[in-house]
Amino acid sequence: MNIVVIGQGAIGLLWYHHLTKAQKNSVSLSCSASASSVPKHYHFTDLNNHSEQGLLTLANNTTLANADLILLCVKSYQVKAAIAALTNKISTQAIIVFCHNGMGAYQDLAKLPQPCLALLTTHGCKITRPFYAQHTGLGHHDLGLIAGDISSTIRDELTATLAQALPTLSFTEAIKDKQWLKLAINCVINPITAIENIDNGQLLDDKFKSLITKLIHEIIAVAAYENINFDFNELQATILQVATNTAKNCSSMRSDILQQRKTEIDYINGYIVNVARKAGLGVPQNEEIIQQVRALEV
Repeated sequence: MNIVVIGQGAIGLLWYHHLTKAQKNSVSLSCSASASSVPKHYHFTDLNNHSEQGLLTLANNTTLANADLILLCVKSYQVKAAIAALTNKISTQAIIVFCHNGMGAYQDLAKLPQPCLALLTTHGCKITRPFYAQHTGLGHHDLGLIAGDISSTIRDELTATLAQALPTLSFTEAIKDKQWLKLAINCVINPITAIENIDNGQLLDDKFKSLITKLIHEIIAVAAYENINFDFNELQATILQVATNTAKNCSSMRSDILQQRKTEIDYINGYIVNVARKAGLGVPQNEEIIQQVRALEV
């Protein structure tokens, strides 16, 4: 497949590195404007702490025009600008895959001529310095259609290409349910770890129990408005299990605060608040936690 990965962050380099391993793939990277200079090589450290250097093939108008797949690996607040930059540069037959955290980053999917999919991941990866990525945790990917239509043949080819590059991965018809589950997990783990400057596992401390309970109740009420039904005990157990499984990890929002970057709070807890307003629901704990995170942003 002809693939363009957009974004040189942790997930972008994770996919770029693994997709380039297959000779059948022609892969190029489109860097965001935040990259002051782009080197000829990138560096990748795998789960076994083995490091290697790889050649960076940069995308241009030709590779964009010929792309079968656009893997959009940018922050949620960068999605709208990234899509605008692709206008008239990619084929209407190309597939756009969104890999960002949160929900509500792009409201006009129905207007795009290209089929759009969401790719959710539980893999851990971090940037140690520009164009240096480290794979920190093995996980799973869920891929699903969110707008437009694709044939079963193209769906199977796309799923196989991505799964072979970075297993495990499965195609799901229930992508909205899985988006909501990931959102719920992020709504609890990300802001608390960012505000408290703690590793994920420290959320298991009893002092956070009341806050976590309040957040979960608000999330469940808002999710129900979008016809997503959670059981409190099951959702709480899932969130705490993720915190346990990633105990030593630094959440992406905490990392953003530590690196003095803008966070994705507006598309995580902010999405909960926005939907709550439409539904006429009160979500004071989510509103408060958003203000606490914003106070830490530069």
